[in-house]
Amino acid sequence: MSERPSRRLPLVLAAAGVRLDTLLRQTFLVLLAIVFLAGQVGWEWPAAFVWPSAGAILAGTGVLTWRTSGWRPVVLLCLLCAAFAAGRVAVQQVHAPDFPVHHLRQLDLPKKVILEGWLYREPERSPTRGRLHLEAERVWRDEKPRPAVGKVRVTVRHLKGGWQYGDRLCLTVKLRPPRNFHTPGSFDHVGYLARRGIYVTAFLWDEKDIEECGERERGLRHRIEHIRRTTGEFFDTHLESVPAAVLRALIIGDKSRIDPEVRNDFQRVGAAHVLAISGLHVGTVAFLAYQMWWWLLGRSHYLLIAWSVPKLAAVLTIPVVLVYAVLAGGNVSTWRAVTMACVFLGAILFDQKEEGIRSLALAALIICFLWPGAVFDASFQLSFAAVLGILLGLRRFRARQEPAEETEMRRRWVGRLVRPLRLFCVVSLSAMAGSLPLVAFHFHIVSFVGLLANLLIVPLLGIFVIVPGLAAAVLLAVNVILSSAAPVLLAWAAALLVKLAGWIIQIMVWLVETLAAFPYAATYVVTPTLFEVALFYGLCVTLIFFSHINPPALRKTVLACLLGAILLDGGYWIAQRHFRTDLRVTFLDVGQGDATVIEFPGSHVMVIDGGGFLSQTFDSGEAILAPFLWQKKIGRVDTLVLTHPHLDHYGGLEFLARHFGVTAFWSNGKQSKGSRSFTALDETLAERGIETHVLCRSAAVPEPKIGGVRIQVLHPPCGRTGLDTNNSSLVLRLSHGDVDMLLTGDIETTAEDMLLSAREPLDSEVLKVPHHGSGTSSSPRFLEAVSPDVAVASLGHLNRFDFPPPEVVERYERHGVEFLRTDTAGAVTITSDGRGYRVAITRQEGRNDG
Repeated sequence: MSERPSRRLPLVLAAAGVRLDTLLRQTFLVLLAIVFLAGQVGWEWPAAFVWPSAGAILAGTGVLTWRTSGWRPVVLLCLLCAAFAAGRVAVQQVHAPDFPVHHLRQLDLPKKVILEGWLYREPERSPTRGRLHLEAERVWRDEKPRPAVGKVRVTVRHLKGGWQYGDRLCLTVKLRPPRNFHTPGSFDHVGYLARRGIYVTAFLWDEKDIEECGERERGLRHRIEHIRRTTGEFFDTHLESVPAAVLRALIIGDKSRIDPEVRNDFQRVGAAHVLAISGLHVGTVAFLAYQMWWWLLGRSHYLLIAWSVPKLAAVLTIPVVLVYAVLAGGNVSTWRAVTMACVFLGAILFDQKEEGIRSLALAALIICFLWPGAVFDASFQLSFAAVLGILLGLRRFRARQEPAEETEMRRRWVGRLVRPLRLFCVVSLSAMAGSLPLVAFHFHIVSFVGLLANLLIVPLLGIFVIVPGLAAAVLLAVNVILSSAAPVLLAWAAALLVKLAGWIIQIMVWLVETLAAFPYAATYVVTPTLFEVALFYGLCVTLIFFSHINPPALRKTVLACLLGAILLDGGYWIAQRHFRTDLRVTFLDVGQGDATVIEFPGSHVMVIDGGGFLSQTFDSGEAILAPFLWQKKIGRVDTLVLTHPHLDHYGGLEFLARHFGVTAFWSNGKQSKGSRSFTALDETLAERGIETHVLCRSAAVPEPKIGGVRIQVLHPPCGRTGLDTNNSSLVLRLSHGDVDMLLTGDIETTAEDMLLSAREPLDSEVLKVPHHGSGTSSSPRFLEAVSPDVAVASLGHLNRFDFPPPEVVERYERHGVEFLRTDTAGAVTITSDGRGYRVAITRQEGRNDG
């Protein structure tokens, strides 16, 4: 039945002949999912932006439906309002929950206590650290047990004990709330843990403060974990270390044993997703299981006549997917992928298999309802972007397929090979295009061999690794259940399957290493803004459906607007990076260490110190400094400066030297003997051909002026020996017009007295507090000579040195200095035009709280 003309949408929709009822019926679920996710995403945005945006969505919906009579527009608007509110409330319960009275977060943290709890998941073990995940039951305070609730993640530097799921443990720990590095671009560690229900963390150096204090919990989950543990040990026994580690990751979800170099090679070729159980693995298992059941059921003439074979295959595929999820450890990302797979299988059951986009929207709704805040996880975003890209790409590919051409190709045996290959290329390209801006946003890397790598790896992974690996795991599970009924035969069959999978993994790793060895296999890129991500997707959708946009004038207008926006965005960032006239100095929050980024007028960038940690798995250069630079569109650092060779100053510099096109390295010439990190930095400087300069007072500075900013080296004196490492730190003074900044490294009173004796000009508006504000620095005479307006101390949150002591803070306050700390203020940026300066901090509560 046709609608009255009055019910048709005006302008664009009327010109395209789209009816309102049809439009709402086809897009309602998608619109509901978008509004619900917007409510969750809006949690991190200010209310001044969120509520006008929500109002704009609702107003737009009202405009589309205002000419429709009846109750449907009112119901639609009410549902959208409810979805937005529900999304916002759900994510609030995760990121800002109202903790119950016995929750560990109600303690006055940080707090040292005796904690009793049980392991609600298997411990994570790696060569460099281990992690215990406990559900708290009791806590002892003042030698009195009290009930406690809440999940705790305990990191153990040396974890060797055989703790297992269900063990009850007693630990003497110092509980802390998790904390982020408050440097723009850094990973949201607090949010990541909150979405997994973890609001308290602890650290232990070894296991001496851990003891078992109860019986293990028994039940189905305990048996499942035993099967997973047995499977992992079986892989280790029958394979070499690298294939065993990869198979562990693919089958039981244990990535802890994968060598960092192997992980980096997979990332470089655009195949890092295959090492983490995600939508690819679950989707591969679901697809292969579905095809297998369809083929088996199709052998029966009775089933073909009496039942719908596709629906039966879909029903039988769901248990296979669930078994894989259970064996994989059942973490949040795995269950999200299982939910998505089950929604698509359900679409087959309800004859909606052609409605891929609506099925995707339903999956997003279910996942974000069950796991509020999942939209913030990179795995969620990448999975949905890739699937949406595949759906749109296949739709366009099928539309371009001419029936005559397809029939002719099928007649030829070559066509039977070419068409699947072409289809796989379309799927891979569509998935890569869908996820490309998000990969750049989260991981800052773009692979140029990704299509070839996935073309070679994914088929091997799905058919010859996951299938035999999963079959071996099932056989081992049956072996465990049967105990002694037929262990020899089952173990022999499982070993054969594992050997096959291991041999294919070796080929796969060799392919990855070969592709990663190409000089231009991948490149690091600056971080795209959300506006740029939206522009990319808008351009892709426009190009895919370009011929469907009517009238032609609208088609040209949309494309011109997108291209114009791209040009304006590019022009803005070019002006920001290459034609800036001010000086920007940013003191980063890198924990108990120093890192300063200086953006000179023009485009020259200097980084002084790079933070650093004892951890072999956490690189402050890769995790903190590089993301900060990338989000400011800085892909090249001209000069690296090391004030002195202590780990908390040089630890992050090697990554910058390797990946940021550094041309010069300045230092005081001192070495850190026996340090692997410092040796790696030296080797990278030599390998990259970076010019090294040893600086001292009175010697010529390699670049005495950069962008009109004068650079003076005030310390150490040339030829002076006998100074300890801290007191030999480089001291630099930057002068931009009437504004001076003094950068002091870790000098202490000895070096401060030498600076005063040298009678060099020290007065500066901005002072980088010497030696993190220790009691052995910032002497009264030194502060009087410098007479700063603002002082910035680089500190670790609750650092073990208790820096800065109260008397040092009081000393600065007596001199009328604004004392800022990176542990409370976050990153501190000083911007100067040469006549004055302004201060910006990441966390407003950090001002004047010294």
